[in-house]
Amino acid sequence: MKYTKDEDFIRKFGKRLKKLREAKGYSQDEFCSLTGLSKSQISRTELGKINTSISHVALYAKLLELDVKMLFDFDEETTIGQ
Repeated sequence: MKYTKDEDFIRKFGKRLKKLREAKGYSQDEFCSLTGLSKSQISRTELGKINTSISHVALYAKLLELDVKMLFDFDEETTIGQ
């Protein structure tokens, strides 16, 4: 089976991560400090430029106090705190 990178899915994940991070009230700099990841890495993830690791997804969910599946609910219009 040939691996194909799903760029649309990666972009949707990044957009969702950014929306949930902002809804939680974290700036990108604050979120970087909490994750221990570089601002460049968070920025590229949110822009859908890189395919983040499953370990990072688990970390994002933990810090945002969400179930991991919420990061993949691209059709969900509600944000945390509402």
